[in-house]
This record gives sequence, C-alpha cells and structure tokens, in this order.
Amino acid sequence: MRANVLNDAALVKQAGQFAWLSIDSEKPVNAGFVDKFATGGVPLFLVIDPLKEESILNWYGTATAPQLVNLLADGKNAIAGGATGADALLARGDEMNGQKKPGEAATWYEQALESGGPSWAHRTRTIESLVMAYEFSRNRGKCIETAAREAPGMRRDRSFVNTVYFGLECAKPGTPELKQMETLAEEGVKISGVLADDTSGLYQNLAGIYRRDGDEEGATRTATAWLAYLEQQIAKAPNAEARMGYALHLASAAIFLKRPELALAEVERAARELPNDYNPPRLAARLYQEMARYDEAVGECDRALAKAYGAPKLNLYMMKGRLLEKKKDPEAAKKAYDEGIAFGRTLPAGAGSSVVTALEKASAAVGKTP
Repeated sequence: MRANVLNDAALVKQAGQFAWLSIDSEKPVNAGFVDKFATGGVPLFLVIDPLKEESILNWYGTATAPQLVNLLADGKNAIAGGATGADALLARGDEMNGQKKPGEAATWYEQALESGGPSWAHRTRTIESLVMAYEFSRNRGKCIETAAREAPGMRRDRSFVNTVYFGLECAKPGTPELKQMETLAEEGVKISGVLADDTSGLYQNLAGIYRRDGDEEGATRTATAWLAYLEQQIAKAPNAEARMGYALHLASAAIFLKRPELALAEVERAARELPNDYNPPRLAARLYQEMARYDEAVGECDRALAKAYGAPKLNLYMMKGRLLEKKKDPEAAKKAYDEGIAFGRTLPAGAGSSVVTALEKASAAVGKTP
C-alpha cells in the first residue's frame, strides 16, 4: 500500500485536512495503541476523532486511492455530524466497527443498505463493510448469505473481489453458495485494475479451498496462475519495497505448489535490496525448510532474528527450534525455545502470549517424543 497507493496525488491533496500517523504494529512501544484500536489484521486504516480519542471509521484491508479518499471523507463527515438517512446509519455502523463491535456494526450496515436502496452512493462500500463485520463477528451464515445475495450484481472491481473473498471464507463446503463463490472468484482473479494484493489474496483463498475440498487439479491450476500473476507484478514493480510485498505472496504460492525453489531467487534479491528488513531471511528460512535444507534454514533464521523485533520475533524462535529438532539437535532446539520465552517476557502484557505458551510447551517436550 505504501509503495503503490499512499503516494498517490489524490491522497496528497488530503494532507492538510488530517494529522497523518503511521503505526508499526509489531513494535512493542506501540502496543497500547494497537490494543485500543487494532482489529482484524493489517493493513488497517483508521479515522480517529481527536476530541473523543475514538476511532470513528475502521477499514481493514487494502483500498485504491479513490476509495481511500472516499473513506477519509466519510470519516470527516462522521466527526462533523449532521448526516441523515442511510448516511447516518452507515456512520453509526462505522462507529461501532471502530469500537471493535462488529456484530453491532453489522446491524447498522444492514439498516443502511435497506434505507439507501440500490442507487445509494455508499452501497458498494457498505456491502464490503457488512460482509467483513459478519466475518469478524463469526456470523458466517449471514456473511455468506450477504455475499451470495449482493456479489453477483456488483460492478466488477476491487469491492467485488473483496466481497467474494470473504464469501469464500464464510461458505460451507459442499454448498451451492460455495460453488457460486468459486465461480465468482474465478472471474474475480481476472479483473483488471484491482490492487495486486487483493487479486493475489483471492487466488490464494480459492486455491486453498480447492485443495481443502479434494480438488487438487483445481488447486494446482489456480496456484500456477497465481504464481505467474505474481511474477508479472514483480516485473512491473516500481521499487524494492513493492517487490518485497509481492515476494511475500510469491513464497506462499511456491510453497503451495510444493516447489519452494521457484521463489528463492526473488527472496534473495529482496535480501540484497532491503538489508535491514527481517522478512527476506525469514522467507528464505521457510523456503529452505520446505526444501529440507535445514542448515541453510537455520542460518537464515539467525539472520532474521538479528533484525526482527516485537511479537513476530517469537515465531522466528519457534521456527529455529523446530528446524534444530529436525536436525536432531535437541539441546540447541531447547536453547532456541528458551531464548524465545525469555524474549517474550520482555514484551508488553498480552503481546505474543499465545506464542510464548507454545514455546514453553515446545521446550518442555524436547527429546520426549520419538
């Protein structure tokens, strides 16, 4: 997003209307902010009311520059107040979403859709917000019901792709709704003008569902197209940061195809271009692990650990320990787990606690399983 969207001239024009803040959610110093505002995952865009110090609009996922301009306008209008009709209902849904109450947000979004009607200017955005709210509130029945009802009639653009993505997430195996979402997803990955992150995510979701349901031909076909798509995006990427974003997806596609070597050269290039980023060696470790080249994987893990910080560093300690166990070195594996536990205890309360628990279990189990 930073490399491909946030530098757009349309957003630069908004600079004087907002106090802009970028938060690295992985840094321990930002734990308080993340605990208060973050939900779902990254990227996450918030419009915060400076007087209430509350999120008035919360948008999870990517967005085009025009979409972000509209979201910023929605946030500004919500802070100003005075909205009526469907717009007021949408603002109320956004407020509930910002307060981490997706179930309540969904109720308001449904009312906004009903009130606004088919020609309402905010209809498409509200459909997206509604489907995500149902997913985050774990109401998968309403999620797929909404996606199945609304997606077929949507304009074929980024919003359609996102709605189908969550529809796939929510649909039950073997249902007509899943078949419908698969058909729409096959269409969605071919739509031009959609952010590459969104297209890649849809490819990944579709391939994974095919494999989950035993359709290996469909899974392999989709993942092969996914990998080729990413290679095209990398070739067109304007800078190293943009290429790195695609390399993350490329490694996933290569591993899915059980051909991790296909992503290795690109990950190695990322390591040269971004020497301070822990992600290239982390990805290289994962690829070498899949290739059963454990010595090289451990070396890359060490390089990543030297650069990583915050809760994600815990996963690297876990990876290193698992690799050392595969190398039949239980003493070194236990040391890696214990170092991870010690590091985890330096983090803010709650940060990475589940991984620390997993590290403790792994440390205790070293050498006890055949």
